[in-house]
Amino acid sequence: MNINDALVKYAKILEKINDDYKVSYIEAQTIIMHVLNINKIKLITDALRELTQEEINNIEELIERRLNYEPISYIINKKEFYGFNFYVDNNVLIPRPETEELIDLVLDYTKDKNNISICDIGGGSGNIAITLKKIFLEQNKNIDITTIEISQSAFGVIKKNAISILGDEKSINIINTDALTFTPETRFDIIVSNAPYVPLRDKDSLQKDLDFEPQNSLYSGYDGLDFYKSFLSVIKKYLKDNGAFFFEIGYDQGEALIDICDSLNIKNVLVKKDLSGKDRFLVCDDIN
Repeated sequence: MNINDALVKYAKILEKINDDYKVSYIEAQTIIMHVLNINKIKLITDALRELTQEEINNIEELIERRLNYEPISYIINKKEFYGFNFYVDNNVLIPRPETEELIDLVLDYTKDKNNISICDIGGGSGNIAITLKKIFLEQNKNIDITTIEISQSAFGVIKKNAISILGDEKSINIINTDALTFTPETRFDIIVSNAPYVPLRDKDSLQKDLDFEPQNSLYSGYDGLDFYKSFLSVIKKYLKDNGAFFFEIGYDQGEALIDICDSLNIKNVLVKKDLSGKDRFLVCDDIN
């Protein structure tokens, strides 16, 4: 069996879970490129190369994992985010395209700012903190980045990605603690977070792939609001006067979160839509 034969064969097999040949073909490509350690150009130019039995066995092992609904990103331990390749495993949430828009909101807010501090709450793979730091370094901006992550395993993933993408884990401040009980030594100019916000009431109706992701990073109580309710009640110990925050939220949570902010006397809060037109971000550009 050559590479091209393998692509066709495994794409058809993956249709069992995707119901879409195009998606299945892309996943088959990704798995084969990963096993053979080649890029897409090599995949095309070597299409008629015969695979060894060992290579076939390795490919089929990963295909079986995918047929069990394990996400491709965990199978190959990689996910591209904002143009950077992040290491991911099942200790961290897989970065989503919507969160790239969260990066854009912060970049737009900081375009005329320097010598400020940003804290990322719930670091996960480190995709938000590391991406922001990488871009600020490229812009020659001196912006201090801290990320807080409760999971010891995820903490290790952040360090791994900081070394890989930034060249030094000390380029950002990585703190392994519970953000809800932690009190920072100094307050920050900006808080950014893609905290857990998926409602537990929706769990049974969501795609099976999500079962592989860390549940505490996805779900936050029956209505998905538990974490933000708790964090907003303590946010003033994190945020400087006139500070700003940028949170990713569920598409139907904006109104409830605005009400929570009103009850806590947090002003200047609005909901912004993502590129698909859904409410996705809770933004405050001046907490007072």
